[in-house]
Amino acid sequence: MMPFIDLHAHTTASDGTLSPTELVELAARTPLVAIAVTDHDTVDGYAEAAAAGARLGVEVVPGIEIS
Repeated sequence: MMPFIDLHAHTTASDGTLSPTELVELAARTPLVAIAVTDHDTVDGYAEAAAAGARLGVEVVPGIEIS
């Protein structure tokens, strides 16, 4: 299966429905090899997502969506 990346994902740090860890766990179960956590006006979910990514083999890129 071809690997993919998602450069726009939200977590519960803003208006997402999954915690940063849950988001990376979901990515790990798909063809995604990298995601960008781009919550609204915050980077609060990045550290948790990066830790989960390191554990699960998913590259996590920091981002932000500014209102």
